[in-house]
Amino acid sequence: MAQPPANPPVPVLNRAARVAGVIVGMLVLVAGGVAVFLTDNELGSTALVAAGVVIAALAVFGNRLEAVEAAGVRFELERRARSVRQQAVRARAAGKTEQAAQLEQRAEGLLAAAAMVGTRYEQLRSAEPPGWDRTARMEGLLREARDLDTESLSAADVSRIFGSGSDGDRITALALLEAEPRLARADLLVDAIGHSRSSYEQYHALVAAERAWVHLPAADQDRVRAAVETLLAGPLGEKTSDRRLVARRILEGSGEVKD
Repeated sequence: MAQPPANPPVPVLNRAARVAGVIVGMLVLVAGGVAVFLTDNELGSTALVAAGVVIAALAVFGNRLEAVEAAGVRFELERRARSVRQQAVRARAAGKTEQAAQLEQRAEGLLAAAAMVGTRYEQLRSAEPPGWDRTARMEGLLREARDLDTESLSAADVSRIFGSGSDGDRITALALLEAEPRLARADLLVDAIGHSRSSYEQYHALVAAERAWVHLPAADQDRVRAAVETLLAGPLGEKTSDRRLVARRILEGSGEVKD
């Protein structure tokens, strides 16, 4: 006898509660962000930022909402932290060591708060079955990552994001490189191409490498070329795929695939 269909899981939070949670979390987050720059109470302002992030993240991720992107919150915090860090460098250069120490503490607090936010990519990849729909939604997340302000980011910032260990941070770092290829470094690209955690990550690693190619020193180009050659020498080189096409374009260096 066929089993009756299982009842869908009951949401932990209803729509009203989720919306209220996002609003409250964002208000607390904004208050904390303002306090970081306007008050001398580093611990209090950092706590407000962290509390806002947590409230909003729980409201959003509790039922896999698409209303707020955690990556956007995360990298806005990263951007603010970098700005505060630059202020600290200037203060230290001017001999204001106490002010510099306070600013550095604020920057670390913002980074700690940012680290509390998981990425939507990981949520989506773990919760949705493979398929075109999931891929399209993941591409939507990466488009949002590419739209982030990269002007205040350095190559070291992107490498640190990639090296944090999570799948979401790795793919987001690659999206940032696609948007701003000048931030690419050979170590990151070679790792992502040769030790990717999914075919999706490997594809974006190849795209990032192709866009970054003209910005890389000759020695770094050689390292990336070797990684791509190794990749094509394996099973990937035996069948047509988007990854194979991008890899061949990198080796040919012309932007065209030659049959």
